[in-house]
Amino acid sequence: MIKSVFWVILAGMVLFSSCKTFEAKSEISLPLMMPDHFSIDAGESDVIEDWWLRFNSEELNALIKEAKDANFDLKIIRTRIAQAKARVAKEDASFLPDLGFSVGGQKTGVQVKNTYGSSSSYDDSHSWDGSLSGSHTVDVWGKANAGKQSQVLNLNAAMQDLRVSTLELTADIAETWIDIISARNKKNILNNQIKSNKTLLELQKLRFANGKANALDVSQQRQALAEASSQAPLLEKQERLLLNHLAFLSGKTAIDNIQVDTQILPDPVPLSRAGIPSDLLENRPDIQAAFMRLRSSRWGVTAAKADLLPSFKLTAHALFSSGQLDLLFHNWVATLVGSIAGPIFDGGLRKAEVKRLKAVAEERLNLYAKTVAKAIREVEDSLSSIQKQEDYIKLLEEELGVVRLTLKDAMLQYRNGQSSYLSYLIAWTSIERLERQLVGARATMIKERIGLYRSLGWKSAPELK
Repeated sequence: MIKSVFWVILAGMVLFSSCKTFEAKSEISLPLMMPDHFSIDAGESDVIEDWWLRFNSEELNALIKEAKDANFDLKIIRTRIAQAKARVAKEDASFLPDLGFSVGGQKTGVQVKNTYGSSSSYDDSHSWDGSLSGSHTVDVWGKANAGKQSQVLNLNAAMQDLRVSTLELTADIAETWIDIISARNKKNILNNQIKSNKTLLELQKLRFANGKANALDVSQQRQALAEASSQAPLLEKQERLLLNHLAFLSGKTAIDNIQVDTQILPDPVPLSRAGIPSDLLENRPDIQAAFMRLRSSRWGVTAAKADLLPSFKLTAHALFSSGQLDLLFHNWVATLVGSIAGPIFDGGLRKAEVKRLKAVAEERLNLYAKTVAKAIREVEDSLSSIQKQEDYIKLLEEELGVVRLTLKDAMLQYRNGQSSYLSYLIAWTSIERLERQLVGARATMIKERIGLYRSLGWKSAPELK
């Protein structure tokens, strides 16, 4: 009878194992309309992963290389990748049988004394026992496979997260490097302007002493000098904060080890061609990560559905027992058990879990769509910003040229007594402001192009596809 039951269970396992296992849906329909093209695409350069090399700056290359090794965020993500790899290994283990053993010994001693005054007798005995046990759950419905596929996709998503953070880090370092150079250029221009204002103040004092200028002219020049001098601490603060930020990105707590010696703003990196919006689905690592997490959640639904069905398990035991250790493995009993187990009533627990995971998958779908829409918007913003920033710089340069002509006319009229010193001073302070503003605008233009490379992303490495 027992043999008959066992063979019935074993036959059931074989029969059900030939059934089709659950599979996650592979088709994913985005709940948004992908545009056919971007509004602007004037670039000629291809998007490359190491885009910062186009600055031709050994200093920037060294800063980025050092930060890639020491940045805190990248280190954290690498540990998450290690955790994800361990979870995949755990899922792999579910395909293999469990095997365990135990070995033990026992010594029993009895001392007996029959009558008072007689000698006692001592009797002892030894016993040894051991066991081997193994079990294996057959993945009839594909639950274990679904769990593994889910964890593999989570691992790939974590690896894409590393690429996202690397992309953000390189862009952040390059932009901070540009801002530091820009702040120093502004500070150099400001120092020259302060020197010029001091010289003009001394000239005005001399003209006042000779009766060629009034007290108001001297006061106005002194005010111009004070206004220029008041900007110096702000630029020094900005430079210090930027160096602190750069040190933090490089995994350091002090700026003493940060070396930024570049004095001149580099030429902007070549404008990259935007391509078409659908390219972002492969080129942006954050989109790839969102896509993989969406697929992982669908495999989670598959595993939950498989959990609704019965499970099939094989169990084997071997028991060893002997009074002598050298004869332990000569006395044994072995059993092999096949079992089917399944839920009868769980209060709707498993069905509720399926519903929950379906909702999670729906959430991941919308997060994926949001990531795609955000990426398209970022590219459009970058393209528009680049175009308008270039127009803005051209107009600033034209304005600076006009103000310089105005300065010459104002100086000529002031010397001829045809206008007050205030007209000259207004033109002079406008030039000071525009020169510093133009440096900032050119730095912004460089950063806008960096932002375009950031928003376009780069193609995933072959091993991550």
